[in-house]
Parts: sequence; structure tokens; C-alpha cells
Amino acid sequence: MRLLATYSNIVLLVVCMLGLMVLGACGAQDEGESSKANETSRMDTTIIGGRTGGAWSVFTEGIAESIRREYEDAIITVEPGGIVENSPTVDVGNISYGLSYAMTAFAAYSGTEPYDQPYESIRAVSVVIPANYYQFIMREDSGYNSLDDIVENQVPLRLAVDQKGSAGEIITRNILQQYGVTYEDIISWGGSVDHLGDSKAFELMKDKRIDATGDAVSVPSSNIIEASTTMDLTLLDLKQETIQAVSEELGMVSGTIPSGSYDFLGRDIDTVNTPAILLVHKDVSEAEVYQVTQAIYKNLDYLGTVHEEFSHLTDENIMDVGSVPLHPGAAKFFKEQGLTD
Repeated sequence: MRLLATYSNIVLLVVCMLGLMVLGACGAQDEGESSKANETSRMDTTIIGGRTGGAWSVFTEGIAESIRREYEDAIITVEPGGIVENSPTVDVGNISYGLSYAMTAFAAYSGTEPYDQPYESIRAVSVVIPANYYQFIMREDSGYNSLDDIVENQVPLRLAVDQKGSAGEIITRNILQQYGVTYEDIISWGGSVDHLGDSKAFELMKDKRIDATGDAVSVPSSNIIEASTTMDLTLLDLKQETIQAVSEELGMVSGTIPSGSYDFLGRDIDTVNTPAILLVHKDVSEAEVYQVTQAIYKNLDYLGTVHEEFSHLTDENIMDVGSVPLHPGAAKFFKEQGLTD
């Protein structure tokens, strides 16, 4: 009996030791799988914004830093881009994220000017900058206070617009079309139309070789502020019927630039505007886009310290991305916050 009991104890001890070994192995396997899962979910991506040194590069870096703040192991690279180029770049999957105007993004999604084909793989994440206002700015000594005056008097206007197919150029051309005016008409009046960037346009305005320029930019615009230190400037209103027609044509909305936005601006200016939004390729995982959306939403206070325009981002406008569909990851986050049905 004593031998049998001893044998039983030995068998029990062996079974227990084997059990502990199995549990240890399972634990190690679980730990390995968990580590592998964490490694898989680590974010390593790129966001394209605007020209180096411009406001859009600041916006893009602010978004990138918001993600890094929420996910310390995330690797977020920021690269320069362009408002028109970013949508196709994201669509083909070369880069996962990019900034764009809502109006430009929808033009890309639907294949309208300036695009010759639809880019249907882009999706929206959120609004980044709620409003970029179209600003038609003139030298004050031109003596004209409205587009109506310019058109009615067939003024030989020396106009600077951005490169053909850019957002600002399309808006300017569309506004003129509402008056039945083309670039060729302006030239026939003795004026000129030059495709120039903001810096060059303001340089020539200072030298009195350009009278006016127009673009959709944030308010206040650093370029306009700088230009106003070397010459007297004025902003022109758009008529309500022009605002409505342009908004319907280009997918924009009406907006008002408040008096005092610039030192030289003593009255409100009615115009059109479009938000800047963050785009993503549709095949980026729902989990990652959820994290990106969450990072932006949770860091609104921080973003307000990066650029004043971020301070206008609220629960009420963060989803106003226009007509490009929301990515499911973003839609899921906004729904959880009670911002959408």
C-alpha cells in the first residue's frame, strides 16, 4: 500500500510539472502573439500637404504631431505636395494621406476640372481647416471698389491668377464667367492675365505692374499681411447671386471675412469658401483611420496652438467634408462621439 501511494504521488507530481510546462509555453506563445499584434498595429505612414514653408506645411505637421502625441510609437512622415496633386497621389496609393480643399477633392472624386478622370479611391477623414476664403485683392490706388465697376467700365485690368487648374484659378475664372467675362475679354480691354504664384504676384503689385490677384486662402493670410506692409490694399466683395452660382458650380459655400481680419479691412467681405480636409486611400484599414480621426479630435486644443485657423475647428464643422465619402474608420469614430447617425 505504501509503495502504491508513493507511486501515485510521483505520477501526480509528473502530471503537475507537465501542466506547468504547457501553461508556460502557452503564456509565452500568447505573449509572442500579443507582441506581434502590437507590432502589426504600429502606425507607419506619410501625409502630403503643401509647399515647404507655406501654411499647408504647418497644417500637415500639426496633424502629424497630433497622431504622434496619441501613439508614441507611430512613425508619421510629412512630405510637400500640392492642392491639385494630392488627391490623385492618394488615389493611386503611393501615399496614404493628403490634404486638399473639399471642392478640389470632390472634383477629383467625380472627374471634373481640373481632372480628366475620376479618382474614386479617395475618402475623407475630417475637416482640418474649416474655411479657406476666396480673396480678390487689389491695390487701393486702382480706384475701383467692385467687380461690377471693373466689368461695366471694361477696365484694362492687369490680373494675376495661380497656375491653370489650381483651386484659386478655377474660382477666379468661374467668378468672371458669372459676369460673362473671359480672360480673353480682359486682354481685349487692354489688360493682361498672368499665371503667377502669390509671392510673385504681390511683388509685381508692389511695382505697380499687377493690379489685382485672387486665391482661396486662410484668413488672415500671411502673404497678404506681408504685402500690406509695403502697399495699400483692398478686398472686393462678391454679389450674393455670384456667390450662389459659384457655390453651386464648384461645391463651395458662402462665407464672410470679418472686418478687422487685416489692418486695412474696415468692413465685412462677402465671398465663397471651402474647407481644407484630410484625405485617405479607401484601402487603409478601418482601425488605423479610426486612430487618426481620434488623434485629431482629441488634440484640438493643441492644434489651436499650432495655427490660429485650427481654433475654428469644432464639433459642428469637423465633419463638413463636402461630397467625398467618409472613410468607414472616420465614420465609426464620429458616430461613437454622437456627431452623426
